[in-house]
Amino acid sequence: MCSAQEKLDKLRIQYQAHLADYHDRLNALWLNATADKGKTEEIRLIAHKLAGSGQAYGFRELSQVAKELESVLDASNNFSKKELRLALTEPFNELLRVLKHCLEKQTPVPFSEQSLVNPNDTEQADINVLIFDDDEHFSAKLTQTLANYGYQATIETDITKLETTIREHEPLALLVDMDFYGQRFAGANQVRLWRQKDGAPLPVIFISQHDSFDLRLAAVRAGGNHFLTKPLDVQKLIALLRSELNLAPAEPYRVMIVDDDRHLLDLYDSILTDAGYTVSTGTSAEAALSLLDQSQPELILVDVNMPNCDGIELGRIIRQHEEFASIPLLFISASNDTDIELACARLTNDDFIHKPIEPWRLLMMVKSRVVKGRQLRTGVSNLTGSNADIAPDSLTGLGRLVHLKSAIDKTLKSSTDNTIALLKIDIRNFHTINNLHGQHFGDQVLQQVAWQLTQYLQPNSQLCREHNDEFMLFTADFTSQQALELYLTKLVGAINEISLISSHGSATLSVDAGVALATGKTLNADELIDNADMALFKAKRLSGPKVVYFDQSVKEEQKYRFNLEQNIKKALDKDEFIAVYQPIICVKTGALFGFEALARWDHPERGLLTPNEFIPPMEEYGIISDLTASIIKQVTRQLSLWQSSHPDLYISFNLSALDIQQPKFLKVLDSQVEACNLDAKNLTLEITESLLLSDWQKAGPMLDALSESGFSLALDDFGTGYSSLSYLYRINADKLKIDRSFIQYWSETGDARLLNTIVKLGHLMHMQVIAEGVEQQEELEFLRRIGCDQYQGFLSARPMLAEQVEKTGWLTNH
Repeated sequence: MCSAQEKLDKLRIQYQAHLADYHDRLNALWLNATADKGKTEEIRLIAHKLAGSGQAYGFRELSQVAKELESVLDASNNFSKKELRLALTEPFNELLRVLKHCLEKQTPVPFSEQSLVNPNDTEQADINVLIFDDDEHFSAKLTQTLANYGYQATIETDITKLETTIREHEPLALLVDMDFYGQRFAGANQVRLWRQKDGAPLPVIFISQHDSFDLRLAAVRAGGNHFLTKPLDVQKLIALLRSELNLAPAEPYRVMIVDDDRHLLDLYDSILTDAGYTVSTGTSAEAALSLLDQSQPELILVDVNMPNCDGIELGRIIRQHEEFASIPLLFISASNDTDIELACARLTNDDFIHKPIEPWRLLMMVKSRVVKGRQLRTGVSNLTGSNADIAPDSLTGLGRLVHLKSAIDKTLKSSTDNTIALLKIDIRNFHTINNLHGQHFGDQVLQQVAWQLTQYLQPNSQLCREHNDEFMLFTADFTSQQALELYLTKLVGAINEISLISSHGSATLSVDAGVALATGKTLNADELIDNADMALFKAKRLSGPKVVYFDQSVKEEQKYRFNLEQNIKKALDKDEFIAVYQPIICVKTGALFGFEALARWDHPERGLLTPNEFIPPMEEYGIISDLTASIIKQVTRQLSLWQSSHPDLYISFNLSALDIQQPKFLKVLDSQVEACNLDAKNLTLEITESLLLSDWQKAGPMLDALSESGFSLALDDFGTGYSSLSYLYRINADKLKIDRSFIQYWSETGDARLLNTIVKLGHLMHMQVIAEGVEQQEELEFLRRIGCDQYQGFLSARPMLAEQVEKTGWLTNH
């Protein structure tokens, strides 16, 4: 009987061979493609199939270029023949190139470790494991015990034969004794050597008569998944094997797949069948309908784009049959059409799934939906394995918070000497990943993280996705805090190594984590979760991804920050935040152009406080817009007074990401300008790259509206982010502000290339260029030579109160 991996490899070889047919057919179609709509449509259908199947079979680039060609064809309805030929030539030739490259590969690209699936039908006797132990009596007894649970065990007493025995028997799991003939670490040493050579993702359970930190550390370093002591707890061993081999329940879940792409059907059928599902397939709507009575599926996966009767139409037909009306439908498509998604949602009340779908994602999505569906139909909450009482999240297949809390409370009430801990993980900059790469890619990121976390799940652990990009893992599997810390370090490190690619580029993940350990004083799950929350909050505030363990100092810091928030809110109510003004001066003539308004906290006890002490917490607490509103009132009133004698004077001030995201912001600004009888062009709104990256979908339209209302825009801190050039084209800015760091770099090195380039770039984009942080006369002279327009900094003046500006003669002498 072929192993699961052999079947997958065979399918891929067949798929790779069939790519030659696609290559030849596309060449034949191209001759008259633009003159014959039928041939153009056939090219589109081939591109659609390759977009969905390429990455599933491991050919990522094939999916990408096929999708690009399909997108061009979808948008070409109103093209002339000449326009169509021009639009299609490059993506068509690129698809042929990639197809040829795929055909030239001597062997298929291997499936990733996470794609490998194992048979999980406990009734079969071919769930084979290898036992490495020099105690033949123990091994024989264990073999008989395992046979009662449906496992076929093979014994090897010579640990030096580990590598050859694995190659010969192709086991699904290894049980390895640590001690061979008096050599205490012999088992771990041999496993470690094999892992270094092979690296196959076989679960390894180490067994030992002794339990010590050194032994457990050796097991971890050898890549062991679990550590058990003799005499064995058989129920625990069986639970571990079931968990590691992803065993299905006794009654397999029934799944139907409908897709006109035979290659994808074969692949998905093989993957789900080997994972323990009963699978039926159909290449058309008619075939699917004829199978419904016979297969009685608990979930139907339907491809949206099929000839004659598309997936949405098939879904409506199924819903017309009363006996099938409640079967969950999961639509799959390579299209980015929002209308299709909405149509699917109306039928299924669930998300539709975007192609291409890798094998591990398929398993995750199917499992989460069939488990949840069976639970809802039967009302049974106690499912199987270590995930008992967990209703899966539809995106990741993970459990819900309510059940995690129940497990924590139950463990806290039990008597255990093990370390009880809760890990809370947050993906750093996930919001930005969603904005840059799109929501579908963001969902794939969450699924990848969830899958990776499940690979490290211990038998007495539970995992849930709380909301958005936050995950919680509860464990009581470790006898010491040191062992727990090693485990968590390995787990977080695995997440930080994930790197995914979308059409917009690559995204390398990093996570922040907070850990709370239960003590004798820990009362309940809510308290443990609160402590993990506080530790995570501190981790997210640190530079770079961090793991923070909760202690009393974390709680005191949280208390301080809470009090700070209350004090800031009171200060806003009492108008303690005031504007100070720093002159902006012409580089050539020294004439005054305007001022930048900067916020200060006029603290009743500590005097004027700089923004570093209150801006970050205000952004965290979501009250930064209240400060902006206060500064706008002060600035507009002050500008109105100064403009009576200086009509061309302007004032600039910074906006936050929250300001841009609020639709009412423009109304507030407009009404204040009107009340003070100002011209909008005399107010410059400074924006940063971090602001733009926070949510471009909201920021872009708001900036357009501000420009249309006559306000001047300045791109602040230019060059300090990682996509500045793209934003020069995306916003209609009037001014470009050079960050102080570039001027300081020139002062220290004499290297003028960066500053020269920035000034020229700004002028090329018809923008005035303003240098910030000018402190030395030599810097000003250099800025004059390279043509910089304006500057501000300590060389001319520090930020001043309005009365100081007037008293020192800035308005009359400049």
